[in-house]
Amino acid sequence: MRRRIITAIAAGAAAALALTGCGSDAGGGEGGGDDTFTVVAFTAGYGTPVGKSTMDAAVERGEELGWDITLYTSDFDYDVINSDVQGAITRGADAVLAGFPDPRQIGPLVTAAENADIPIFSIDGGVEPNSDFVVDVTTKQQQIADLTVGALDEAMGGVEGKDVMVIGHDPHVGISTRSAMAEELLIEQGANIAGGEIKQVLSPATSQEEALQFVTDYLQANPDGLDGVWVGWDHAAVGAVQAINEAGRDDIFVTGVDAVGIALAEIAEDGPFYATVIQDWPAVLDTVLEYMETYRETGELPDEDFIETDVTLVDRSNVDEIEPTD
Repeated sequence: MRRRIITAIAAGAAAALALTGCGSDAGGGEGGGDDTFTVVAFTAGYGTPVGKSTMDAAVERGEELGWDITLYTSDFDYDVINSDVQGAITRGADAVLAGFPDPRQIGPLVTAAENADIPIFSIDGGVEPNSDFVVDVTTKQQQIADLTVGALDEAMGGVEGKDVMVIGHDPHVGISTRSAMAEELLIEQGANIAGGEIKQVLSPATSQEEALQFVTDYLQANPDGLDGVWVGWDHAAVGAVQAINEAGRDDIFVTGVDAVGIALAEIAEDGPFYATVIQDWPAVLDTVLEYMETYRETGELPDEDFIETDVTLVDRSNVDEIEPTD
């Protein structure tokens, strides 16, 4: 999938504009000028609810600030992203905004930005400092793993000796990282990993169906061999819950991550979906955009290149107080 999106705010009304990635005469990576601030934004995760909502908000907010901002997207196709962003940089840009990038797959566009002396500001661009970004603001993956594994421990009456399936998605660096952390925690605490390894969803677009199939197949082969399912994001977790419900089980519990509306509704039902985690992406976006606006106005770059933010566990005790993230 290849999409380019830009939203303009004019005279207090929102109007959606479809562009073909045009640049401007501004560029060269120097903030602090009076010319139009041209921003190349991208995400390969536009097919995920959080990726879409966060980057759509970034475009809208950038336009409100007077930026010339173009958003390039794909369905985790980094060949498309690298090509589009390289082309946009060549046409002229002042900064790049990376939305949920995989640092392992953006080498060509990073090189193009470096050659043009253009800074890259990142949202959730990895789990450790990376000199490719002048700043990367993300969430604490270890905290996510700790809270969700702790919730499963509570739901199952202990982890030791229990059979727990772990569902992840390696192309997403955050999901990959927290899935590995959760697997390690579960093993350290004496759990058995159902199937012997992390189950890998192939595409976020079909994650609910894939997770449904993972759990359905496992329960058919091992009717008494599953106590819990740890899932790296909510839509896949909902698929696991569906499989458990269809099997007529009330003794298998699921955790997710993201606090999307469908997950919160399931948690409120007191069924298999026991807990999720809310990552404050609006606050992360605010922080990154503030850094970018400072750069536009003064040419100053952030003092820190890696900032981690706290997350919040959402379970039956507080689900009614939480606003969904989608």
